[in-house]
Formats: sequence, C-alpha cells, structure tokens
Amino acid sequence: MAFLSHSYRRNSISLPELQATKGSRFFRKQTTWKKLLWVKQDYDDDYTDSSFLSQLKRNSTVVNYSYWKLFRDFSLVNLHLSVIMCVILVFYGMYMLRWDPVRPIILSSALTLLGFIVYVVTLKIRRNKELIRLQHWKILQLTSSRESGSAAAHLDLEKYITEPASPGLISAFKSSMLILLHLLTLSPVLKSLTNSSASDSIWAISAWLCLLNVLFNDYVIDFPQKQRFPELGAVATTANAAPVLPKIGSHSNMSKNIALSNAIVLASRLNSNLSAFCFILFSIELCGLFPIFNNFTRRCQFWVFHWLQVGTIVFGVSYAMYRIFGTGWCICWLSLHLLIVVVGPLYFIALQKYKDELQGPWDPAHPVVKSIQ
Repeated sequence: MAFLSHSYRRNSISLPELQATKGSRFFRKQTTWKKLLWVKQDYDDDYTDSSFLSQLKRNSTVVNYSYWKLFRDFSLVNLHLSVIMCVILVFYGMYMLRWDPVRPIILSSALTLLGFIVYVVTLKIRRNKELIRLQHWKILQLTSSRESGSAAAHLDLEKYITEPASPGLISAFKSSMLILLHLLTLSPVLKSLTNSSASDSIWAISAWLCLLNVLFNDYVIDFPQKQRFPELGAVATTANAAPVLPKIGSHSNMSKNIALSNAIVLASRLNSNLSAFCFILFSIELCGLFPIFNNFTRRCQFWVFHWLQVGTIVFGVSYAMYRIFGTGWCICWLSLHLLIVVVGPLYFIALQKYKDELQGPWDPAHPVVKSIQ
C-alpha cells in the first residue's frame, strides 16, 4: 500500500502544474493547425495534417482535345502552305515556262471581287439581324420600365453592336486604285531591285522568307462566341437567333509583310515590268486578302464554305505541282499534307498524358518590412 501511494503521488499532477504544462507538446496538438507557413504556430515546421492535400487538384485546367478538332486546326497549316506554294508555282511558270502574266491576275482579281461582294453582303445581313435583336431588346426594356413605373433611360444601340460596319464601295474602289497605281509606278524599280545580286542569293532569301512566313503566320483557330454586354444574353439566346459575333480583334500582320517581301524579291527576277506588276498584285490578293476572307468565313461559322476553300486550294496546288514537276514531287507534297493533318493530331493527343499540372490553394507569403532606425 505504501508503494502504491508513493506511485500515485509521483504520477499525479497538481492544478498549478497542469496550468504550467498547457504550452507543452501534448496541449499544443489540441489547437487548430493552419496551412500557413508564415504564421507562428505551436507545431513543428515539418508537421502535416490529414487535410494537407485535400484541396489539391491535378490537371483541372487541361483541355482534352478531340482528334477531329485538332484535324480542323492543323488543316489551317496545310491551307497556308498551299497558299505559299501557289505563289511559288505562279512565279515558276512566269520565270521558267513563260506563262502569260495577265491570266493569273485576271483569275485572282475576279475571285477577289466575288469574295468582296460576299463579304459586304454578309456583313450587312448580320448587322441588320443584330439591329433587329437590339431593337426587340429595347422594346422589352421600355415595356418593363413602364410596367414598373420607372423612367426609361435612353439607349444608344450603336454602342451595343458587335458586328463591324461593311466597307463602302467608293472608299474600297479608291483604295484599290491607289494600290494599283503605286504598283504600276514602282514596278520598273522593283524589277531592277536585285540586278547586282546572284540568282542563288535570291533563291536562298526567298526560301528563308517562306519559312518565316509559315512560322510567324497568325493561325486564328478559335473565335469566341461571346458578347460585349452580358445583359443582351437573353435576347441573343432566343429561338431562331443567329450567334452574336464579337468585335474583330487585331491580328498580327507579320506574315503578310513577309509574303509581300518575298513577292518583291521574286518579282525582281522576272523578265518584264508587266510580269513584276502582275506577280506582286497576285501575291497581295492571295497572301494578303484571302487569309482575311477565310478568317471571316470561319468566324461566321460557314464551315462548308471554309472546307470548300481548303479543298480547292490544296488539291488545285497539288494538281498544278503534278503537271509541272511530275508524280514524284506531287507524292512528296501530298505526303507532307498527310503528315500534318493525320500524324500531327495523333502526336498532339499522345502528348496529353505527359501533362501534370498541380493546383491548390497555395497561400502566398506576406513579408513584414521593418524599418531600420
């Protein structure tokens, strides 16, 4: 009994001793642990709670792409390559095969005029549809304000329109004539621009410019279908309503400038001023105006028309290459197209499994700056 009494007195803790040990390790673990490294807590620095990784997310922002979506995106590379090759084939025909320089420019000018008419008419139709939707929305706003007894605010519908105004025919004609006169005036100068340079240097410069054109081209893949003003969402989502298009953003024109430089370099090797003038104008219409028109058709979701353009240019260039260079070069050219649109998307999808992005509620540190006095 004496031994038990002595053992009890030795293991028992009095109230003052209990209050003194509240800062011990046993009582420190009863406080709430916070995942804040910069806050001084009663825990060790290497302590981790069971909820330490509870809010950790893996690949939450990674988009799973489908094959046909990537096929459509990679086809834009094929389209751009075909446009560049079309310019090279026309130059080869004028330089080596003595083609008539007037025929390509007549064909390209006729197609450019047709595309401009489609562009203007489509813009007017879509702008009128958007104005009708906005007027309907304005009527609803006025009706609701009268029912509630509040004063109706004046609404300027022009600032709500997201469709750009169609270009005027007179201004477009003046701009076109100004460009034509400038090219016609400068064509003798451009033809003799590289007389002191060797032909091998010109071909090397042209090859580098074509490569830079492919690399720096602005491949506009997606056009977001969103509105500038969210209060118009109820009107835009009504039945039989066409999608409201966003404002056309500014895109890079570096590839167009590179294409123009390439056309000027190649035109300096042609035989006559007329050939140089027609070739540069052909390059401007094909490398400068056609990408804008193709982006417009995809922005308006005219997918059938877009694929018609892609098929016409790709197969037309392939057939011209077959007629000019033979079967071997045509097979190599078609193999390059298949490599881009078939193997490229598959390789891109195969790379998805290597994406490992971790996201969590990481708390940033808040440094305390102390003044030194």
